[in-house]
Amino acid sequence: METITKGKVARLSLLQDPAYGVPSDVTFQIISVTSEGAAEIIQVLGEVTGHKNVLAAFSKVFRDQFFGKLKEEKDVIPVKETTYEAFQKLMFFIYSKDINWGGVTVPEMFDVVNLAEKYIMPELMDEMKKQMENMPLTNNDDLLNVAHTATEFNHLFPDVSSALLLSCAKFLQKTIPPSAQLQFAIDQSGTGKEATVLQLLPLAKDLPALECSNCGDVDCLDGQGVVGIDKFKVGLKLRVNQSCSACWGVNGGVFAGKVYTVKSVNKNNNRVDVRRGCGDHIVFENIPTFCYGCI
Repeated sequence: METITKGKVARLSLLQDPAYGVPSDVTFQIISVTSEGAAEIIQVLGEVTGHKNVLAAFSKVFRDQFFGKLKEEKDVIPVKETTYEAFQKLMFFIYSKDINWGGVTVPEMFDVVNLAEKYIMPELMDEMKKQMENMPLTNNDDLLNVAHTATEFNHLFPDVSSALLLSCAKFLQKTIPPSAQLQFAIDQSGTGKEATVLQLLPLAKDLPALECSNCGDVDCLDGQGVVGIDKFKVGLKLRVNQSCSACWGVNGGVFAGKVYTVKSVNKNNNRVDVRRGCGDHIVFENIPTFCYGCI
């Protein structure tokens, strides 16, 4: 998965390098505001600088803020209800800096989604959808946690949330066979994520059927004979055809149950190099000598 958003106009990023010699003309002060009794406590989380003209070109909100009828006269502008990291990524996107999403949590990504909506930046919103659609997942716990977070943001950002749920459904489809998905849902009873699983199951069911990673067929051909030299490809997993006693002995002989891998195919002379550890060169004949070994 591509977890880095590449900047599209590299020279634009130079504007944020003081050594480039083009000074910024606005500073955003990211702050958090908390209450302690009657007192209001303001904490500065960080500062991000920018150029009003550049920002106005990317966002109508910035354009109105700096050049509208009620334009902002201050050069230091407080920004509330976000994080320094999220606002920094917003600026990275505007200034075409690469954004590394590795290690960024799903809630932190939704902080950026919130800013994309606040500043009316459809290009950034599209990029966030892309990142959500390709969310890397590693295990079922990861799947449930990410999907649950997606449902929590659904009322605020339905399109992005749907993109993330679809990514989760694809992972579910790949890792849990349909026959085991109902039991997987039952196993979540009492976890607080029952509703999340019930949203994922129909999404996974409606996805196009997966092709087998070995034979390449939607209806896996495991155990069926490989007929024709054109069906052989490098990396294909095979088992011997146990009904072909003339080649392998009764019921596959000593070769039965072993998985072989195609290492090379020469279609000109019908020669297939099939190996299991040490190599055996097999000449394809007009009978299915091998079967697909998908499972």
